[in-house]
Amino acid sequence: MRFPGRTPPARFFLLLCVWRLVPRRDATGTEEVVFGKVGGSILLLCRNVSKEATEVLWFQGDPHSFPPLFSSRVAFPQDVRFSLVDNSSLSITELRAQDEGNYTCKEVLNKTDHEHRVQLLVASPPQSTPKCWAETSSSGLMLQLVCSWPGGYPHPTLHWREEGQDLENSSWVLSSTSSSDTHVETLNSSHLSHRKVFKCVGSHVVRQEEPTCTVEIKIPSLESDPPKTCFVGDSVTLTCRVTESIPSARLTWLRGIAQPGAEIQPGGRYLIAQEGNVSRLTIQNCSQATDGGCYVCKAQNPVGLRELFVCLTVKQPVNIVGVVGAVVVLSLLAVLTVTGVVLYYSPRLCLRGAAFRNHDSGDVLVLVDSDDDDDDDDNGEEEAMSSSAKQEVLALVNGSSVRAPYLNCLMEGDDGEQHGSGSEEGVRGEETQGS
Repeated sequence: MRFPGRTPPARFFLLLCVWRLVPRRDATGTEEVVFGKVGGSILLLCRNVSKEATEVLWFQGDPHSFPPLFSSRVAFPQDVRFSLVDNSSLSITELRAQDEGNYTCKEVLNKTDHEHRVQLLVASPPQSTPKCWAETSSSGLMLQLVCSWPGGYPHPTLHWREEGQDLENSSWVLSSTSSSDTHVETLNSSHLSHRKVFKCVGSHVVRQEEPTCTVEIKIPSLESDPPKTCFVGDSVTLTCRVTESIPSARLTWLRGIAQPGAEIQPGGRYLIAQEGNVSRLTIQNCSQATDGGCYVCKAQNPVGLRELFVCLTVKQPVNIVGVVGAVVVLSLLAVLTVTGVVLYYSPRLCLRGAAFRNHDSGDVLVLVDSDDDDDDDDNGEEEAMSSSAKQEVLALVNGSSVRAPYLNCLMEGDDGEQHGSGSEEGVRGEETQGS
């Protein structure tokens, strides 16, 4: 059976069967991701190139939108950094950041083309080493291990280990989060212990070694100032400081024996200020009935807690004015007593002192200048002697001169001696006149 102007049915079916048996190549090709390092070299492979290919073209970007970058047959303006290897693969040296992107290898065949896409990422490793530390979760009960390694492209891979085992596989890990160049593990505090060590390991696609950093968790350690004393009505400040704690500890103040376990809230007479690892409790208007005793400084982190007693003594203020007044009064009484004793015993003390001084002395010569020439009246002589002695009397005692006050003291010391000496002087005066 024949159809005019058409192919016979048997031949038509034969051609259809042959067309189905011919293997077709997917026009979209395959995807591959390769990494190169800035300043390094990379080889982009055009995989599964057929021996029947007449030409191999390389494009940077979409082959339907950009001209060929390199060809195995046509000479294009060459960049010395680009070259073909085995007439199919593209080699790039001295990689730059702008070389990153999608590359397409197009294999030209007689009947169809084959494309192979390669995504090139020009990576740069972080220049530093990972940094890691421990934090307390917002609830204050969980431990968070934070590891950060910035500065690389693409972002590095970070993971935590404890005693050689990855924490991701541990049952006491509550959550694990990663964002760009930071990785955080949240751990249950029930499995923590003092001085336990955790290690963060970092890796990068263009860096062979795996740098690490470690964190050692610790229970808080506390210290405070010596016990304080406060006078009633005054203010006092109690200080408590954390000397060691990983992660950082939360500081609180509690009443001691009087109200055990009662946390002091700031407000009213109590002021609480915290700067870094130092907490200060200020008590205003001290009361002997309520404020005296020991206070508890409490430091807690997910690893454990420590408590320290800080004691305060409240006293009644001392009356300074009364003490000073008493001292002044006692001083005045002492001065007045001594003065009265001296005034009361001064004549006798003066006489005894003069006798003591004249006991070892030799001859005593008393010279008297008198303006009264009347020697007949004994009373007149005594008055003249007294007046002239007050004006100028010198006594020569062991070769030294003594002024009138000493002689006045001698004459006034004892009335009996003066009268005896006065009679003797009268006799001596008569003998002098006779001679």
